[in-house]
Amino acid sequence: MRMDTDPPQAPRKPFLARAGQSLVDISENQGCWAVLRRFLRGLTFWTILFYVIGLVIFSLLLSRVGERNVTTAFLSFLPYSIWVLPAVPLAAAAMLFHWRMLLVLALALAWIGYDFMGWRPGGVLEPSGETLRVMSNNHGQHGNQSLQPFKNATKPDLLLMQEGRSAAGYAKDPAYAEFPHTRSLGEHTFLSRYPILEEAKLPALPGRSPKAVRFVIDWNGRRVAVYSVHLHSPRDQLSYLRWGSFLYGILGLPGTPWEDRRRELQKFWDIQMADTEIILKAVREDDLPAIVAGDFNSTPLGYIHRQITRELGDSHEGAGQGFGLTFPGKTRNPLSAGGPWMRIDYVFFSHHWQALQCITEPDRPSQHRALTATLEFKDP
Repeated sequence: MRMDTDPPQAPRKPFLARAGQSLVDISENQGCWAVLRRFLRGLTFWTILFYVIGLVIFSLLLSRVGERNVTTAFLSFLPYSIWVLPAVPLAAAAMLFHWRMLLVLALALAWIGYDFMGWRPGGVLEPSGETLRVMSNNHGQHGNQSLQPFKNATKPDLLLMQEGRSAAGYAKDPAYAEFPHTRSLGEHTFLSRYPILEEAKLPALPGRSPKAVRFVIDWNGRRVAVYSVHLHSPRDQLSYLRWGSFLYGILGLPGTPWEDRRRELQKFWDIQMADTEIILKAVREDDLPAIVAGDFNSTPLGYIHRQITRELGDSHEGAGQGFGLTFPGKTRNPLSAGGPWMRIDYVFFSHHWQALQCITEPDRPSQHRALTATLEFKDP
């Protein structure tokens, strides 16, 4: 009896071989350039999409976690250009292969630049009431660079300095004659066109020095509280973290061998946030209209800035110009084109005020650049 049998089947080709053959067949029908262009168009689409999504996630992580984690704390101090440089080749690819994604990229960068990095167009709002100009500067390590040109150009009513010379020196200096009222308390020096009624140091954490002082002025018959702030410098911490220790924020999760190391590195940032809360508590309980200015040693990308702006207005965000960068005044960092890449000096204000203008010193090569904010009083 004869039985029919199926003819033997050819062995199945590997996946790569089949994929390659498909490409060959397509290229023969459509041409190699059409296939390559379609591939590059898809690659451009997905790369830009992932980049934009990554920027959004990253901005949310920094503002909501920031100094609460060693890794995000470190990343919040990096130059802005690190996050936007990838957009340059992506924009070139979009122009060549997917022009619609160029629009997506432009909209994403505009949002990141405004909301995340704090770029502002500048300009001055017209006042409808009384205004007060407040200038702040950490004057330590000024490199013998004079504050006079910026002070004379902006004509502040109040000048707050951290690490500056004593009030007695300014009182004798004819270049500061417009400030008849001067006072120093600790490292803080306050020059005012209006009478200074009170001065006091804020409470401090156990074993640490106060990070802010409170002055009260008589502003045309109205008492105003003016706080000068200088949080601890993170320079040593950042210098250590830059060699890779910042990764302990990711590696040192609970239950890992590196958990204790993460906790040790986190102590500095926990103290920064605790000092910030002391200042906010004082302002929160203050019955007077408040202005809070100084060197906060934290960037607007991180959690501390978010912690503050939940309760106080930021004069740069309300009426600033450009990115408002204040530190370091002079650098060799090519990613910042030799200028500052951080905004760590601020003029904040309570709900009694509205910011009309905020100007950052444009070119003085000192460690910190000064800023002057024009605030308008409004009845809350």
